[in-house]
Amino acid sequence: MAQDGPNVVFNLTGSPKRISSVYVYDKRGTELFERQCGTPEYYLRRVESQLLSWYAGDIVGLCGLLPIVELGAGTSEKTRILLAEYAKRGARCDYFPIDVDTETLSYSAQELVSTFPFLFVHCLGTTYHKGLRALPPCPGARLFMFLGGSIGNMEWQEIDALLSELFDCSTRGDYFLLGADLDKDPAIIDRAYNDTAGYGPRSTLNMLDHLNCRYGGNFVTENFRYRSKYNPRMKRNEVRIESLVDQAVTLAALGITVSFGAAELIDAEVMWKFDPEELGSVLDRAGFSMVRQWIEPTYRYGLFLLRHK
Repeated sequence: MAQDGPNVVFNLTGSPKRISSVYVYDKRGTELFERQCGTPEYYLRRVESQLLSWYAGDIVGLCGLLPIVELGAGTSEKTRILLAEYAKRGARCDYFPIDVDTETLSYSAQELVSTFPFLFVHCLGTTYHKGLRALPPCPGARLFMFLGGSIGNMEWQEIDALLSELFDCSTRGDYFLLGADLDKDPAIIDRAYNDTAGYGPRSTLNMLDHLNCRYGGNFVTENFRYRSKYNPRMKRNEVRIESLVDQAVTLAALGITVSFGAAELIDAEVMWKFDPEELGSVLDRAGFSMVRQWIEPTYRYGLFLLRHK
């Protein structure tokens, strides 16, 4: 991620200032996010896991026993549900997890191969775009996965760019399993990102420590606070980091010093909540046709199985 330095400079010197959400995910940030996922308020992982448990057999039945490529694999916890379906059939599976958190990726790979004897893990510790371009040629179809509602953590131009990259790096007949959160009661969403245990805020503020470590920065986390609110008009949750005082922060490795005013907000994360029809249209324009969708009715979270046209 060292080559991302110019983007960090661009984002922190723009207006409004911004930090890419990719900086949530170092080892500490991943640990905090995993704890957030276990809180009662954070429904996304729990509901997605339920959907996978209910429909993993259907997914394998529709796709077949294909090599799996997963964007943002993290701990691969939910992927285990699908891998268990392969194991039931005694099938070999080549699994290509892509994630910037190389430490978690390596640890998870060791755990997976000890659990599933016919699994072969090929870690790609890099960004989505670079990981997709680094995939080896495949003689048959593959199953690409992007779970956790992570597609909602991107701006629309980033979503379009990723779908375009995925289309270019896949071939006709490949499948794409997408997990996406849907628009719903704002109170449910607000609770999810403002958990009472405080793991969501700590995970986001860890971005500052990550920048300190990577770029020789001197962010003082205590001088900032987490702000999260759902915007029903835009259909997205907006996470910002607020500077509590007038302050200047230096990132020595990038040769910049950035001033923050008291109450100034830094854009940190967005979580789009989609309309299923609109999302289907976006995916169709990107070259993926809908095969099947499964939507949990209480929390309105969906799994969408698509195919490269």
